[in-house]
Amino acid sequence: MYPDTRTTAELRSTLRELLAHEISNPDDDPHLSGVLFFCATDERTRQLIERIELLASEVFFDPCGRAISQRMRAIGVKGVCIKQKRKAAEDETVIRITLNDKGYITVSTARL
Repeated sequence: MYPDTRTTAELRSTLRELLAHEISNPDDDPHLSGVLFFCATDERTRQLIERIELLASEVFFDPCGRAISQRMRAIGVKGVCIKQKRKAAEDETVIRITLNDKGYITVSTARL
């Protein structure tokens, strides 16, 4: 269930594409993966964020739902900070992907 190099490269590429994209954020909502933001933004932004969420879920979590920190560090995209949130439910792993000056995306999974 480990991602191949192509999946990691696609995540890196999609993050760069979102950084370069002019995000429509009329409410200045920093939570780019939140429901309110999705209702207010444009279709292309939604597509990019959904793709990042999907790829990040494949790359950053092991089969038991734990974060794989070396993969989070290995993405290495300038302007992107990826960290595991320490304040999460006991049975959940949450990762925050922060894009400088744009907001953040969260991905989470249940821990087994």
